[in-house]
Amino acid sequence: MSLAHTSQEIILIKLGGSIITNKEVPMMVREGYLQRLIEEIARARKETKSLFILGHGQGSFAHVPALRYKTIDGFINGDSLIGMAITQDSAAKINRIVVEECLSQELPAVSFTFSNTLVTKNKKKQSWDGQVLEQYLFRGLLPVTYGDVIVDSAQGCTIWSTETIFSFLAQWLGQNTNYRVKKVVHVNEVAGVLDNDGQMIPEILMENMAEVKKAMTKTKGFDVTGGMWHKIEESLKLAKQGVEIFIISGLKKDNLYKVLTNQECEGTRVISK
Repeated sequence: MSLAHTSQEIILIKLGGSIITNKEVPMMVREGYLQRLIEEIARARKETKSLFILGHGQGSFAHVPALRYKTIDGFINGDSLIGMAITQDSAAKINRIVVEECLSQELPAVSFTFSNTLVTKNKKKQSWDGQVLEQYLFRGLLPVTYGDVIVDSAQGCTIWSTETIFSFLAQWLGQNTNYRVKKVVHVNEVAGVLDNDGQMIPEILMENMAEVKKAMTKTKGFDVTGGMWHKIEESLKLAKQGVEIFIISGLKKDNLYKVLTNQECEGTRVISK
């Protein structure tokens, strides 16, 4: 039974690895961008009283060992066991940095790890317990989640990206609680989704999906979970559920704040119609 007495809308926010880390230098945080983006979230949360779930990418943290050990494919050789542990540790390190920045700006942030609540089978959900997350939301905390290393009953381990987690949460919250995901905001380095000429694509729909895929630019730096195209595919799944998705640049000051407070922002909108 849901803890919420009336239906409440939630906004999911992902701070991409490209904006909060230097994806071309292992384990390097872009502290200035992280600090400003968290400030914009704090300001929007205070002004709107909205419920947020914050997620973040791994950038140059867990993507590096994940690529080395092929963690997404499971236990494939003698190094896979230690590789899983190293990758999970790297993922947790960047999460603590994000949470600490939230706390420094008086956001009641708490880590929420899928590695401790989810079991997959062949990369698909086998079992999951969302009671802790629901309690966090009910108590007014700010859950901070991230792409994580998951134990898999068939292949040993795998990885769920933040995009996959957000898609899962949107469906689970809508079906099992009185919380409903209204909007998902992806904050990246680039100004939305760009075509091969560097021009932003303002809207992505099912009808122009093939055209957009041809016009995609190459992901820069480390990424083992599919980059921008994976983000678009997961966004289209959410759009079918009535969720509004924005892919925006975090380089532009107050762009995130504007989208969180329902103002005009610069970026790409993904919708179902």
